[in-house]
Amino acid sequence: MLLKNCPEDVCTYIKKNKETYVPVGPELVQTSTFCYDDYQNFMDQSKDENNNYIYTRGANPTTSYLEDMLSDLIGCQKCKVFSSGMGAIAATLLTLLKQGDHMIMLNTIYGEAYSFAKYINKFGIELTKVYIEKPEEVVQYIQDNTKIIYLESPSHQKCQMLDLEGIVQIAKAHGITTVMDATWASPLFMKPFSYGIDLVIHSMTKYIAGHSDSLGGVVCGSTDVIDTISEYGLRFLGSVSSPFNSWLTIRGLRTLPVRMSYLSHAIVQFIDAIRDDPRIAKIYHPYAATGYQQELSKKYLSGYGSLFSLELVDEDFDKLTAFVDKLSHFSIGVSWGGFESLVLPSFKGDNQAKLDERGLRKSHMRMYIGLENTQTLIDDFTQALDSVY
Repeated sequence: MLLKNCPEDVCTYIKKNKETYVPVGPELVQTSTFCYDDYQNFMDQSKDENNNYIYTRGANPTTSYLEDMLSDLIGCQKCKVFSSGMGAIAATLLTLLKQGDHMIMLNTIYGEAYSFAKYINKFGIELTKVYIEKPEEVVQYIQDNTKIIYLESPSHQKCQMLDLEGIVQIAKAHGITTVMDATWASPLFMKPFSYGIDLVIHSMTKYIAGHSDSLGGVVCGSTDVIDTISEYGLRFLGSVSSPFNSWLTIRGLRTLPVRMSYLSHAIVQFIDAIRDDPRIAKIYHPYAATGYQQELSKKYLSGYGSLFSLELVDEDFDKLTAFVDKLSHFSIGVSWGGFESLVLPSFKGDNQAKLDERGLRKSHMRMYIGLENTQTLIDDFTQALDSVY
């Protein structure tokens, strides 16, 4: 009934008017289905639904534009966008691994990714989770059926860096695919493909989108591998980015250099202000690193993400809770990468075993420096410490 009240149907209207305007911003193609002038054209395009516009589950112009922007920025042949970072991780691992395969995960991995890797053991996929300092240490864990080495650098929680070149050299010698979560540094401050990493994953929810209002993930690599992940991991799991979320992410991506420049300076200013406080046992961030970790930071990073962790000397949980509650400019919440500064203690009162497994103290907390005035954040952190410790 609605279309009868219109002078012409929607498809005809779009075709007639699409060349009469040039928007300054990217176009949002908010549709599930695309129409065609003739059946032969439809049949031809349907032979490759992942790269032609048939149904948004396969491809969408807004999402394609985002993928092209990311490919240029990250420096790879092709990118595929997903509805979340975990969507990208799950699709990648389920596409590349099969029953009887073995995967190695290095150091502190994003918790959900690690949990997923353990879960797919039910399908006969083996996992070895190890902590290493130097690349050569990984050799002893490689098996004849090892197919993937999965890593983050810097890692979650401890911001530990790995020698990418060394790991790649070992992986290639054994015919192993390297998959790296590079979210911490953003596409601007680290270029994993320059060192031979095979596949790079980013949680676009964080720095790339940058406004805490959309979810997204992306996996990047060679055209043939990304097409395979699209054909199986994306289509079968259905973790498809909505056109609107892709549009929001494009908006964020256009301001990424400005935001990351500010955040890189802000985290340096913040760490310099608190690093000598005797109430702080340790700060986990590449800028605060020493020795070998500092060398890796200088080699691989061109700037700093503003996510870091710290441990307080006093491990009394009641005091930790009081400290967090005294903060007025840091919100308590998960995720990071947006405008707002965040704090998230690791201990929740009933997860001591998980902390022990990850080598974290009870006073360990993750913090994110956002886009607020940095001195205001420093003052807020200091007043909270002074009021409790």
